[in-house]
Amino acid sequence: MSTLFPQMPFVDDETPLSWAARQAALHTGGRVAPFLTDIGLSLPDVARGEDGSVRRLCEKAGYDPTPVLNNNIRAIGGGRYQLRRLEFAKEFTTGACTRICPVCLMEDRDGWRYPQAAIRHRLIWRFNSVRTCPVHGVSLRDLRSGKSESKTHELQAMSTLIGAEQLRTPCGVRTVSPLQTYTVGRLEGQIGPAWLDGQNIDQAVRATEMIGALAAFGPDKKASEMTSDMWDAAGRAGWPIVSLGANEVRDYLLSCLRPMHNDGVRPMRDLGMLYTWLSAGRHSKDPGPVREVLREVLIETTPLRKGQMLLGRPVAAPRFCSVASIALAEGLDSRRLRDTLKVAGLLTQHEVDQKSNRLVVDYTVAQDLIDIVKHAIPITRLQDVLGASRLLIEILLEIGQLSRTQVPYALKCKIGKAVDGRGVKPILAFLDANCPTVDEAPEGYVHPFRKTGDTEKSRARLKIILELMFLGHLKQVFRVTGEHGFAALVVDPNEMQSFIESPPPGLPQDSYFFMG
Repeated sequence: MSTLFPQMPFVDDETPLSWAARQAALHTGGRVAPFLTDIGLSLPDVARGEDGSVRRLCEKAGYDPTPVLNNNIRAIGGGRYQLRRLEFAKEFTTGACTRICPVCLMEDRDGWRYPQAAIRHRLIWRFNSVRTCPVHGVSLRDLRSGKSESKTHELQAMSTLIGAEQLRTPCGVRTVSPLQTYTVGRLEGQIGPAWLDGQNIDQAVRATEMIGALAAFGPDKKASEMTSDMWDAAGRAGWPIVSLGANEVRDYLLSCLRPMHNDGVRPMRDLGMLYTWLSAGRHSKDPGPVREVLREVLIETTPLRKGQMLLGRPVAAPRFCSVASIALAEGLDSRRLRDTLKVAGLLTQHEVDQKSNRLVVDYTVAQDLIDIVKHAIPITRLQDVLGASRLLIEILLEIGQLSRTQVPYALKCKIGKAVDGRGVKPILAFLDANCPTVDEAPEGYVHPFRKTGDTEKSRARLKIILELMFLGHLKQVFRVTGEHGFAALVVDPNEMQSFIESPPPGLPQDSYFFMG
C-alpha cells in the first residue's frame, strides 16, 4: 500500500482529525474532507472516531496507530462517547464549538514553512471543563463558525475567526482550576478523590460545577446566564466541597437550606439551578450519586408527602410533613389529627388554634402516635364491632386478647381510653375458623355472651369460658346465623361443666380458684 510523503508526524496532544487536517494542508493545501476522500476514507467516519477508519488513516500516513488511537474520541451510541477507557456524554465535550488558545496557535505557526500544516487542535480543548491554557494561563476562546468545520474542528478553515481572536485584548493570566487539573489527570489515568473517581467523569465534573455555581453565584443564578468564565469560577468554588466526598457535599447542601418555619413547604429555590438540574423530569443522562445525596438531604429537612415524587423516585418515608399531607396519606380527619399532635407535644395550642393544615411536624416522631390514632376504637363502638357487652370487652382486655392504646401521653385524651383496633381482626378470624355456623342453636346449648349482670360470679364465668375457648379446649362452640360476633356464639353447657369439674392445665390461677 502506498503511503503519503513526506510523512507528517502525529503530535501526542492533538486529535486524529487535527492530524488529518494538517496532512491535508501539507499534501494538497486544501480541506480535510476532499483529502480523506482522495485516500479512500470518509470524513464522517473519522469524525465519529471509528477505529477502522483511524487505523486506515495511520496506514496511509505510514504511522504507528497506537498514539493516534489513544487520542481518539469514539462515538459509542446513545449520545455517549469513549476516550481510552472512559465514557461520557456529548455535553462533556464542547460539541460544535471549537475551543482554542490563540497564543498556542501563534506559536504553532512560528518558523514553519507551511503554517496551515502546523496549527493543531489539542485534545484537551475538546472538553467543556478545560477553560484555561495550561501553558500560557489564558482563558481559552470559543469559535463558532456555523459551518461544516464546526463539527470537525478544522482550524485550517477558521483562519479569519482565529485571527480575530488573536487581535483581541488578552485577558489576565490565571492558574488552571483544580477541576480542570482533575479532568485532564483522569483522562490520563491518574487517581483522584475517591468519591469523584467512583462516578463517570462527566458526572463528577458536572456535579462539581453545579454545586460550585450555587456556592459562587447563589440560588438565583440560572444556568442560561452562565458564561464560560463563570463556569470556570463555579468549578473552582465546587472543588473544595466535592473533593472531600459525599459527607462534605451533604453538609454543604444542608447549610444552603434556610431554617424551616412551621408555615408550609420550603421552596426549593434555596438550591437554585442545582435542584433544577437534578429534578428534571426526564434525565437522558444519569447525573450520578449527587442526586441521591440531595434526595437524602431533602427528605431529612423538607416537608414532603408520602408517595411524592422526589428526584426520580417516590418518597416512602418522609420525615417532615404538613398536617394536610399526613391526614391524606393516613386517612385521618385533619382536625382530629391536629388535636392529637397537640397532645403529643408536636403542635402548640397557638398552632392548633390557627386551624391550618399547612402546619408541619416531624412525621417520624408522630408515626407511632398516628398508627395508634388510626387504629384506636372507642369501647362503645367496639361493642358493635364484636357483638359484645362492655363487661365482655373488659374481660378480653384483662386476658390479653385486646389491648388499650399504649403511649404515655395518650391517657391525657380520649385515645388513652380507646382500644387498639388491630386486635379486633384476629379475634373475629378466630371465631370464623373455630366456631362453625349453624342455622339454629343445638338443643340445650346456651348463649353465654349475651348481656349479663356485672357481678363477680358472672364475670368469673365469662372469663373462664373465654379462656377455655381461646386455648382451644372448648370444641362445641357454634355461631348462630343472623347474629354477629360474640352475640352469635352458643356453647354446650355439659362440655363446660366437664371442664369445671376437671380443669385442664394452662389456665391462670384465679380461674382454678373460681372453678374449684
